[in-house]
Amino acid sequence: MPRTTRSATTRTRDGEPGRARTPLRLAAALLASLLALTGCQTVAGSEAAKRARAAMATTPEPGATATAEARRACVRATGTGCYTFTQLRGLYGTKTLNDGGNDGAGTTVAALGVVGSPHLAADLRHFSHALGLPAPRLKVVRHKPPHGAKAAPFDEDNAGMLATAREATLDMEALHAMAPRAALVYHQVDLPGVDADGVLDARAAEALAAAMRTVLTEQRPDVLSLSFVMSERGDSADQVAALARGLRPVLAEAARAGTTVVAASGDDGASPGSAQAAQLGAKPVRGVAWPASDPSVTAVGGTRVTLDEAGHRRCADTVWNDKGGAPGGGTSVLMRRPRYQDGVRDVTGAKRGVPDISLSASAAGSTMVWFTHAGRGAWVPMLGTSLAAPLFGGIVALAAQRAGHGLGAVNPALYRLGRDGGVRDITTGDNATEGTSGYRAGRGYDLASGLGTVDAGKLVPALATPE
Repeated sequence: MPRTTRSATTRTRDGEPGRARTPLRLAAALLASLLALTGCQTVAGSEAAKRARAAMATTPEPGATATAEARRACVRATGTGCYTFTQLRGLYGTKTLNDGGNDGAGTTVAALGVVGSPHLAADLRHFSHALGLPAPRLKVVRHKPPHGAKAAPFDEDNAGMLATAREATLDMEALHAMAPRAALVYHQVDLPGVDADGVLDARAAEALAAAMRTVLTEQRPDVLSLSFVMSERGDSADQVAALARGLRPVLAEAARAGTTVVAASGDDGASPGSAQAAQLGAKPVRGVAWPASDPSVTAVGGTRVTLDEAGHRRCADTVWNDKGGAPGGGTSVLMRRPRYQDGVRDVTGAKRGVPDISLSASAAGSTMVWFTHAGRGAWVPMLGTSLAAPLFGGIVALAAQRAGHGLGAVNPALYRLGRDGGVRDITTGDNATEGTSGYRAGRGYDLASGLGTVDAGKLVPALATPE
């Protein structure tokens, strides 16, 4: 996810700003910063990251439907959960719904991101076959770079492009796993080659916003999942505020027209952009990220789950917080508290509170995607709220199928529903990160987990039934 836009300068050893020597190096650095804007990460931030990279080369390809062998190899290599989407389907109850015919048929679910992957369709087919899911129906829509610029070709040796490719793969495989008969659309925002002035960050943010406007006003899927985040505070605050103002009426109208937009809350805990701030020697500031902060969007945070082989909980979910990061959460400086949060005003005050709901995202409880790199596919463990967002987006698609139409804004219903309606409280954990205080989970709504997590078996019929 693009986190916030920032300067394209690097720093020399004496601390003075210096420019990257080549456009290729600058492109990699800028795309990496874009990922900070997204929730896209492999298992990272610890020794597990090194082992995960090694696992890409050592994890065996499974048989037609078996992923257990691949999981065991991944666990040995990374020391993380390496859960399969089959386990997550059991955890959230979507497998039972799917087996009963509530599988997303007749709905369209979409994701939007930069660059994409040249292997997306093939990887999704392999993933679907390995999990025994219906064959995917995928369409890739490419959005041209702004101002007539030429799109940069995909370069598998570019770390930033490789990471965005993993992000696209994660988005579509998560959506397909939850709603396996939904039509899938990936909106790929192409970016231009980078020049020495380093304007890619700002241009990428503008390009994403423009594509989002097009998707919401012209395409109108039943669900749109967004895995990029742009901090409301920091050196790009003015640009983000302008984008948020411009898209606010578009998002509201899309919700009225039946599109549900879900967005990752971010992976830097209560201070989006804190990782970048630390690199620059700046003090992180508490805040939240857009577009998750928009009241017409469902902001999706992250949990740590501990599962057995069948996907059953071995202990209660907690707020994700480990060396891979923590979910974004807090109060907006741009958006006032929406009416549906009036009942939790003692937590949010006069501002919009984030997140609304939370699903699996942790590094310790990673989830495997099938991803091709350098001509070889492997099961790669992933983490982040850009996993949690499409998981929830797929669940909303099941409710849309059941209702017979797109649901639009689901937040008012989420805040009305309790445990009997499929919302499960999370009462432990926090989203504090190194050097920054965060928020603790507790009974009821909180700024670490939102309302909690979900049981799709109860939530899907509750969302599909009019008030």
